[in-house]
This record gives sequence, structure tokens and C-alpha cells, in this order.
Amino acid sequence: MTRGGRGSFALLADGRRAEVPAHPATVVDTVGAGDAYMSGLLAALHQHHLMGADRRGDLRAIDEPTVTAILAFAARVAAITVGRAGANLPHLKEVAPVS
Repeated sequence: MTRGGRGSFALLADGRRAEVPAHPATVVDTVGAGDAYMSGLLAALHQHHLMGADRRGDLRAIDEPTVTAILAFAARVAAITVGRAGANLPHLKEVAPVS
């Protein structure tokens, strides 16, 4: 769940909560912030080989450090986007790699 300036969190299968703060940003325009976050989330899931129906078991078993890294990556993507006018998402090379 994204919460704007209050960061985001995800619930793990065992009920634990992984949480990250919002990445610092000077806000120019919030258009596209949610799409940017979701794009970053999907890119990070892909980088961790957690995309696709055959990976559902791995996704259910994801550990807290991995979820936190994925959320932090998505937050960086959104922060870069809101620092620009328009829905101008960053290229992957502009965002630090997923841990």
C-alpha cells in the first residue's frame, strides 16, 4: 500500500509487515506518481525473478529483506517521477539497482 509522503508497506504471507519510508523528493508534479511506483514495483519483482504464474510459490515465500528492497526501489522510481513535470518516469539506469 502506498501512502504518499508517509511511505509504503506490504504484508507478507505470515502476516508480518514490511515498511519503507518515502524516498526524499522535491515535488514538482504528482501526475504519474502511482503509475511510477507500480512500474518500479513490477521492475523490481522482475529483477528478483518473481514474475509469472510459475513463480507464485516463490512470491508467497518472499522474505522481508527482499520485500523491503523491492518497495524501496519502487519508492525511488516514484520520487524521481514527482521531481519532474508531467508523468515523466525515469529510465532504469537512473534508478539505483535493486538490492
